[in-house]
Amino acid sequence: MSAGRVVLIVLGSIGVLFGVAVLAGGGFLLWADRTQREDGYLTTPTERFATPTYALTRTRKIRIRGESADEKTLFIGIGPQADVARYLGTVAHANVQDVDFDPFRVTYLPISGGAPEGPPTEQGFWAASASGVGTQTLTWKVRDGDWSVVLMNADGSRGVDADVDLGAKMSFLLWVAIGLLIGGVLVVGGSTALVVLAARRPRPPPTPPATPDTARESESPAAPEPPDRPDEESPPPG
Repeated sequence: MSAGRVVLIVLGSIGVLFGVAVLAGGGFLLWADRTQREDGYLTTPTERFATPTYALTRTRKIRIRGESADEKTLFIGIGPQADVARYLGTVAHANVQDVDFDPFRVTYLPISGGAPEGPPTEQGFWAASASGVGTQTLTWKVRDGDWSVVLMNADGSRGVDADVDLGAKMSFLLWVAIGLLIGGVLVVGGSTALVVLAARRPRPPPTPPATPDTARESESPAAPEPPDRPDEESPPPG
């Protein structure tokens, strides 16, 4: 096998693996779009977020739903990042830096300070907010800019403890999944064909057609055989 054919087989094998990975990604997105939606929102599992300080913040664009774990009145608000920073600048709170869901783990950045000057329900800069006892759902149409999500007790007291799930509407997710599946099929099919063609043994060269001279020689009659000689001579006449 020539070096060129070996290279084609290696490249085709890499293409097959890449195509399978693309198919797996498309399949996962399709599964998530079909099974992890609730009321049109792609929703995470409900997990416990807690901080012993006065507030819990997250600077992202999300939909959030939560329920206080200790029967306190929960406040959920979304406000401009600059206004939230001024309100909580001297307040002890924790900022959510990272969230992993499998297994669930939250990384907090604690920020030292004192108590807020007033409860969050009295602030006028919130773009959207929800508060009350029981499950609170905050639905907000995303706008351009820098925004922060804040969880607090509605009375501004210390110790925030809530079961929260996050959601977002991603209408394009289905089309991304379909595109990945189609692209994966094309890549796997093309790479497989490349491997098969490179590994196929070349056919032996065809037998050349007979020339006219060769054909005439093959068709010429064989030379006549000499007549059989008698085994014994005839006796002379008497």
